[in-house]
Amino acid sequence: MNLRAKFTLYVSFLLLIVIVAVSYNIFTTQKKFLTQQISENRTKAFQSFVSMCNEAIKVKDDNQVDNAVKLLVSTYKPSVVYAGYINSDNLVMFSSRDEDRNIDSVLKTRIKKTNKDYIETYSSLTSEQICEFATPFFFNGENVGTFVVGFSQDIMKKQIDDAISMMLSKIKTVVIVAMIFGILLAYFLGYSFTKPIKMLTNAAEQITKGNLDVEIKVNRKDEIGKLSTTFNNMAKQIKELDSMKDSFVSSVSHELRSPLSAIDGYCDLLIECVDKNYSKEQELKGLKIIKQATVRLTNFINNILDLAKMKANKLEVKFVSADVGPLIEEIVSLYQPLATQQKKRIYAEINGNIPKVNIDVEKIKQVITNLVSNAMKFTKENGSVGVKAFPNSGGYGNEYIEIWVQDDGVGIPKQQVDLVFQKFYQVQAGEFKRPKGTGLGLTIVFEMIKLHKGYVWAESDLGKGTTFKFVLPK
Repeated sequence: MNLRAKFTLYVSFLLLIVIVAVSYNIFTTQKKFLTQQISENRTKAFQSFVSMCNEAIKVKDDNQVDNAVKLLVSTYKPSVVYAGYINSDNLVMFSSRDEDRNIDSVLKTRIKKTNKDYIETYSSLTSEQICEFATPFFFNGENVGTFVVGFSQDIMKKQIDDAISMMLSKIKTVVIVAMIFGILLAYFLGYSFTKPIKMLTNAAEQITKGNLDVEIKVNRKDEIGKLSTTFNNMAKQIKELDSMKDSFVSSVSHELRSPLSAIDGYCDLLIECVDKNYSKEQELKGLKIIKQATVRLTNFINNILDLAKMKANKLEVKFVSADVGPLIEEIVSLYQPLATQQKKRIYAEINGNIPKVNIDVEKIKQVITNLVSNAMKFTKENGSVGVKAFPNSGGYGNEYIEIWVQDDGVGIPKQQVDLVFQKFYQVQAGEFKRPKGTGLGLTIVFEMIKLHKGYVWAESDLGKGTTFKFVLPK
């Protein structure tokens, strides 16, 4: 059974329960109300009859009393079975709804004197249930007569049953109409819920098949609309991640192939040196290039391994109290020959007395090295790269030291500045040509600074350079 059918069935069942409960409540309430109303009408009719006869009895007008007895029976027939009055002289004024003399004679015997009010229910000779009202009439302290009226319980029951039957007929009609509309509404509601879910399912299947150009168009502002928007964003991110993955694979291929090609080529050259007696300078040059290619490969593989360890929370960090000033100067001095070779300027700037901080020296070296390497890569000829340190952070306060790696290179577009620390992400090419990379260096920087409970961010103007800043707690 699909979701739409289940939803329709559950809603219909719930609606049926509600309708049955409401109908039963209406039925019992209405029955109680009708019973009470008929009982009150009986009491009022009896009291009106007694009141009508009071004055006539006081003036001893028996004809008026007899007429009131007959009027009561004719007015409320068939509910009133009989009515009568017996005076102090045992004169009975009597009237009944039936014309059978035998029944009348039996019912007439019910008209008896009493000194107190009473209501009594009994079964007549015809097995009819009769509720009898009786009340004495006192005048000048003397009991001068008794009024007696017999109401049919069967007629009352029939009136109630007829009213209930009519009400049940209307309830049945309402229930049938409500159920039809309820089922239709449940069906269309189920359709409105399941349609976007089906679209989501189909889109998910398309993604699993490799089609990442999927988008769900659901114009809703409820939870399903939010789910669709989230799904579209997820699909977009998957597509971007897939694109970054492809770019990463391409970059990795380049990063592996280039040094391996260099190693392979210069190994062949050195092998030839044995037979052709190349000069020592040529042999030394080949060995240096092989060494550089090996270092490049080692750094690249270490970056991948470090990132994997950080994601698995298995990277070992050895904190010691260290001074970052000498560390910065050491890295700058290492890059000085490369900067000279590329006609670029690199310098260190220590502002004030930088306190020692609790760091893993090798990890922070790797952070600064990655940032400097990045800056050198994107800085044009005759440009400059500066590594600066400050004893306090302008943004995070006196509890942190702040370090900058600043260049005047090609810069980063504003909309991409916050994305550069994502794994595999590379700034999209624009008006400025950018060298290729793996997209791992800045991710490693971000994770290592995070391990030190610090923060790292970038500030950049396109075409004017970039400054990477990070803070470390004192």
